[in-house]
Amino acid sequence: MLGAAAAGSLGACSASQDPAPQTAPLGAAPSFDDARSRIAASIARDAADPRIERAALPRLYDHGKRVGRAVVLLHGFTNCPQQFDELARMLHARGANVYVPRLPLHGHKNRLTRALANLTVTDLVRCAQETYGDARGLGETVAVMGLSLGGTMALWLAQTQPVDVVVPISPFLMPIAIPEWFGNIAMRALDTIPDMYWWWDPRIKAASLPPYAYPGFPTHALAKIVFLGDVVLQDAHRAAPLARKCTFVINANESAVNDTVTAGLFARWNQYGARYRYDILRDLGEPRHDIIDPTTFPQARALVYPTLERLALT
Repeated sequence: MLGAAAAGSLGACSASQDPAPQTAPLGAAPSFDDARSRIAASIARDAADPRIERAALPRLYDHGKRVGRAVVLLHGFTNCPQQFDELARMLHARGANVYVPRLPLHGHKNRLTRALANLTVTDLVRCAQETYGDARGLGETVAVMGLSLGGTMALWLAQTQPVDVVVPISPFLMPIAIPEWFGNIAMRALDTIPDMYWWWDPRIKAASLPPYAYPGFPTHALAKIVFLGDVVLQDAHRAAPLARKCTFVINANESAVNDTVTAGLFARWNQYGARYRYDILRDLGEPRHDIIDPTTFPQARALVYPTLERLALT
């Protein structure tokens, strides 16, 4: 098993400056050995990279062979694979092979890095596709689960790839309280003006938790996430989604994303006869966006993980 101690980065998902979301079609699913070797190679490359925080190293929890279900866990914006580690171990204990990649430009030791300013939509699309491509060799079926930015990447996979199970958790299509029509204009303006750095919590700034996540973000990176969502929304106007099963998981007391836009995508997909599901989690306490990381929300273990475990494995 390649665990956290042996981790690294999704080396094939290195950042680029290409602004267009372009990918080549996936070929045949790799064998288990080939998939594991590719993941191990990228892990080794990142393990040797002095910029990467140890807690941010991706991890593969496997059973030494292809199993019935492989699960991919895509972490949130400015966080890292540690966010999903406890859930990954739970799913592995239930028999799944579990891969938690590090998303492009995330997980640097320098928490105040501005590296995310160089993020592109192509980086995110390529990372999502290559991660899913490798995961096909880990299991007879594949489930992809992602939070926030990871949820938007999961939506892109649901639209474009025949994934067996997709679980987008609070996907970031538009910031909260900003309508879709105005948000697109605002985000393009934000991407045009000089890049700024915004703190997640301007009261405590760099002291915000968790310690392995960035305490803020470049505004150009925020715009790119919305642009990735635009790609999904535009494609959904033209074609039915390809995922066989998809369940949206939404926090009723969401603090960061506009769930009206998310609900619109859900309705649009079901107009094609997709029969996807929309699961609203209630009674999670005060408003929050990250309902996964036990460092900042330990109640996730009891209030959220059982639902996600069921969705990932059935």
